[in-house]
Amino acid sequence: ETAVASMKEGALDYLTKPIDLEELLLIFQKVMERSTLIRENRELKAQLQERYTLSNIIYGSPKMEEVMGLVARVAPSQATVLIRGESGTGKELIANAIHYASPRSEKPLVKVSCSAIPETLLESELFGHEKGAFTGATQRRIGRFEEAEGGTIFLDEIGDLSPSTQVKLLRILQEKEFQRLGSNANLKTDVRVIAATHRNLEELMKEGHFREDLYYRLNVISIHLPPVR
Repeated sequence: ETAVASMKEGALDYLTKPIDLEELLLIFQKVMERSTLIRENRELKAQLQERYTLSNIIYGSPKMEEVMGLVARVAPSQATVLIRGESGTGKELIANAIHYASPRSEKPLVKVSCSAIPETLLESELFGHEKGAFTGATQRRIGRFEEAEGGTIFLDEIGDLSPSTQVKLLRILQEKEFQRLGSNANLKTDVRVIAATHRNLEELMKEGHFREDLYYRLNVISIHLPPVR
């Protein structure tokens, strides 16, 4: 009972008497490895935060001055953000800056390119799947939303989402819950969504390729990046 109580309080391991010195040495090694990993993880996070601070983004145009002012105001909030602009204008850089200037900066920033992953695999990538959910699903896999718990998920090229994936994303934005593929269990999520696209979502809505309700859920705060030219 003492050992169990100690583990609940944060102990990494425990030994029973009489002490086995080889076992003690192994536990020491495990503790040192864990301590090193924690320290390296903290250092890497600090480097990332420094790298992606607002002050490290270089710009000179009045339009970008307005954009960066909006980014600074939006970052501390929990609002969903839609970043729009041509390819190469720095949409991912702005997403990084928003996350690392937010209260979620100590939690993960998970990035997903919706255009780079085949449609058949994207839902599993985002929401995960249970063992046997489809051919080749030999074990449970957590999705990117679960990986981003407490932090931010950046969905690049959101205009390329399939209709079925759009429905599931809308549910997350509305209900803060989702289901893994092959499961009926509802999983709660606390993730801030930042989306980006170079496509004209209004035209896609008119053509019936993008849901209007999803558009309004994503477009809470809209950031338009000017062309580099």
